[in-house]
Amino acid sequence: MSSSDNGIANGRSELTWIAGAVVLSDNPPQQLKFWRKKFGVKQADLAKRMAITPSVLSDYEKGRRPSPGANFIKRYLQALYELAQSGARPVQEEATTTTTTAATQSPMTADAAVTINQP
Repeated sequence: MSSSDNGIANGRSELTWIAGAVVLSDNPPQQLKFWRKKFGVKQADLAKRMAITPSVLSDYEKGRRPSPGANFIKRYLQALYELAQSGARPVQEEATTTTTTAATQSPMTADAAVTINQP
């Protein structure tokens, strides 16, 4: 496997892990928004990449629409990942209540912990 193939495999592992975090969350819409902000991607840019309107994306992130389903989450995370890889910068966000998962439990970067906001 070439190094670029390994990068793709790592990206898929990250997306799979994030998808699990979204689906298993008590508040999936909040998790969608959390990951978009974590990757530093603007809602309008993500909506454009997904070929939907920003208001539809906003409705999903605020829970005003019913659960988007697995296909939408997959498209959302793939578009998010593509935009993040193209140069968007992560945004640091302060949270009042957080749950931290050790990096050893996540296939993401080895030197960082993943913080998931909880209501």
